[in-house]
Formats: sequence, C-alpha cells, structure tokens
Amino acid sequence: MKMKKSNKISTFVLSTLFLCIFTACQPEYSVLPPVPEQKPITDANQMVIYECNERLFAETETFKAIEAYIPTLVDMGVNVLWLMPIHPIGADSKAVGSPYCVKDYTAINPAFGTMDDLKHLVNTAHEHQMRVMLDWIANHTSWDNRWVTAHPDWYQPAQTADEKQWADVTFLNYDMQVVCDTMQACMLYWVNEAGIDGFRCDYAQGVPLPFWKSTISAIRAKKSDALMLAETSDVAHYDAGFDLLYSWSYMYAVEGLYSGSGTFGSLLSAHTSEYNSTPEDKDRMRYVTTHDESATAGPGTFYHSPQGELSAFCLTAFLSGMPMIYSSQELGNMNAINFFNYNIMDFKAENDTRTALKQLMKVYHETAHLRGGSRITGSLNTKVHYIEYSDEQETMIVICNTSGKKQDVKLPMKHQGHEMSDLLTGAPVSLETIITLAPYEYKIYKH
Repeated sequence: MKMKKSNKISTFVLSTLFLCIFTACQPEYSVLPPVPEQKPITDANQMVIYECNERLFAETETFKAIEAYIPTLVDMGVNVLWLMPIHPIGADSKAVGSPYCVKDYTAINPAFGTMDDLKHLVNTAHEHQMRVMLDWIANHTSWDNRWVTAHPDWYQPAQTADEKQWADVTFLNYDMQVVCDTMQACMLYWVNEAGIDGFRCDYAQGVPLPFWKSTISAIRAKKSDALMLAETSDVAHYDAGFDLLYSWSYMYAVEGLYSGSGTFGSLLSAHTSEYNSTPEDKDRMRYVTTHDESATAGPGTFYHSPQGELSAFCLTAFLSGMPMIYSSQELGNMNAINFFNYNIMDFKAENDTRTALKQLMKVYHETAHLRGGSRITGSLNTKVHYIEYSDEQETMIVICNTSGKKQDVKLPMKHQGHEMSDLLTGAPVSLETIITLAPYEYKIYKH
C-alpha cells in the first residue's frame, strides 16, 4: 500500500499565538494574517474510515445488517470498514460486558453471525472497493479465556496498574516467545480465513514493539497492502510498521474549539505537533469523536448539534489526515453511547445529517488533487476559520463557522468579487466582500 502524506505543515507556534492575540483585538470584519505552507503538489489522501459499532445495528445476524449498509457507506465516501471486536467476550464473575474483553481470539460472537456471514460481508466490501479491518486486543484477555487455565504461565505474574484499573481482564506476558507466536498466528488466521485487510490495534503501547514489527511483517507477507492502525500517539509504532496512529491531541483541540474552551491557534498547534513527528510515508487518523469518547461524553457536549459536529468534521477532514466516521455520527446522534450495550439505531432511513455528510465527502474525494497543493490556514474572525488550497490552475477555500451564532465576515481580498463554484451545491457564485454564515455553517468554494 502506498499512502501519500496529506498535509504536513511547518507552522510556527509564535505565529499561531500572535494570530490568537490579534484576533481578540480586531473589529468584526478583520482578516487575520494567514499561515502559508509550501509542499509538493500531488493527490492527497482519499481514505475514509468508518468505525462500525456492531451493537448499534442489530442484536442478531449483525454481520448481515452491516453488509446491507455497505452501499450507503460507499455513498458516504467510506473505503475502509473498521469492525469493532467481533469475538466472544468474557462472561465470568469479573466481566462487565466489554467487547474488549476477549474470550476466544479465533471465534466469532454468535450474535453477530457465522464465519460464512463474515466472509460474505468482507467479500461484499471488496466488491465495493472497500477494505475491512478488525479491532484487535493483543495485550489482555478475559479471565475465562481458555489460555488462563491451560497456560497460566502465559500471563503476567503480578497485577499491573492497568490490570487494577481494568479488573475484567488479565494481561499477557510477551516476554514469552510462545505468547508472541500464538498471538501472531491468531491474527494471521483472520487474514487467511476471512480475507481481512488489516487491524486496528487496541492499546498498542501495551504490547512490546518487537512483537508488532514481527507480526506486521508476517501479515504483509500474506497481504502486502495490509492497513495497520495503532491506538496510540507513540511515534515509535511507525517504525514497527504501523501506517496510522491516533490523533488524540487534535481531537481534544477541535472539541475545545467548538465548545468555546479552545482556539483555532491551539488546534493548529496540536495539528503541527502531531505532523512534525509523522514520517512522510505515514499518516494520522483524524476524528471528532470515537467509541471511547462518545461513551463518556456524547458529541452534543462539544458540538451542541448535528450541524456543529458536521462543521467540526468538515474542518478536520479538509485540514489533514485520514478522516474517521464513528457509526451514529451520520445519524446526527448527540448522546453518549455505552458501547458495552446494544443501542439499536435506524440506519435505513435517510436523514439530513447523512445527506450533508455524503455531499461533504463527495467534495472531499473530488478535490484530492487540490488538497495535495499548497495550503494556507487563517481566520476571518475569532469564530470563522478557513483552509485554502491551490495548485497551478485552481484554488479552493473551505470556510467553517465554529460557533452557534450567525457570523458576518470579510473574505480575503484576493477572493472578493471572484466568480467561483460552490462545491457543496454545484452552483456558480460571485463572492461578495462580506459573506454571512449561519450557525455552524461551512462553505467550500473553488475557482
């Protein structure tokens, strides 16, 4: 697999701080100094990941319900399907119902379906040019996993701090080669038997890097373009072979921006810090919520409305990285979701949020050539921010209102009076000096 760096900027912290201070002192229509970036012109990332929480789709025959949703995911621009843990979960006295408490690494939760159902799902995804990743929990098992009694020496002899925090699981001992070999064999089982295209590796830093390096090499010997995502911000995992790491700092920054506790400057600082440590041939997964975040604080906590979350996702997707959509995000869900439990939602009915998301991601894919060009980021006031891309022939500007109030802002002078295309509607538009944005509205123009 060849992945192209979407956007690695070299912004300046002092410039960002100046931008934030300057914002607070300016009148309503002031245009703030932009932050330019020069980089090679090439097609940018076009990968879109969908984190699928099976417990939102159906209580039985879940794989079939998810398979039926694949055409809709394609319309949303998704080309990577990440299935949250599919294994049977622990059911002993310490178990709390977590899908990250694995009882058997080579079995399927019977409520989800059979191996044939999974294969059919994977094959349907492949027919739609979509890859499938499994969520993999390598560092701990449930207490009623058969290894606990059959191979007690495979486990750490004393409770770790993590084990005290997560009492429903017990931690494996990777100092033993047999543990490394067995876990690797379990991962390869799904590649060989079900055609899985890669793994999202839970709590990746809880497993030694040599294991990941050996195992990723073994997986790529079977599937050269296997996609490997590590749930960590530790950049050493890139050297172990992972393609993608998490972007926790960015997520907290975008939450802060939309909740009013942060600034665009702090978001750019988080973005720059993450990409300054990201190698050219690697990338970051970017998101505005995840199953973990949504479990403790629903999207409404930060984004206030489905339109607010759409605005945050627009800013996130067009800034950089590989965007991830968490299932229920496209439904406009604003509530917390306990992913231990079933919370069946109506994914069949069309809704305004998903329609808007489809439209947004269509533009995302169609503008990859521009997103690979030079970039400028800036602010039109303290609430409205923009990202501008250009190559030798075209220019695109993405403008996001990050507030729940209407904003009147003055466009950068070079765009005033230009005949442009509104990429979200397809309509031609002549840009005025001042434009009005509804609460959390975003605009994408091109000329």
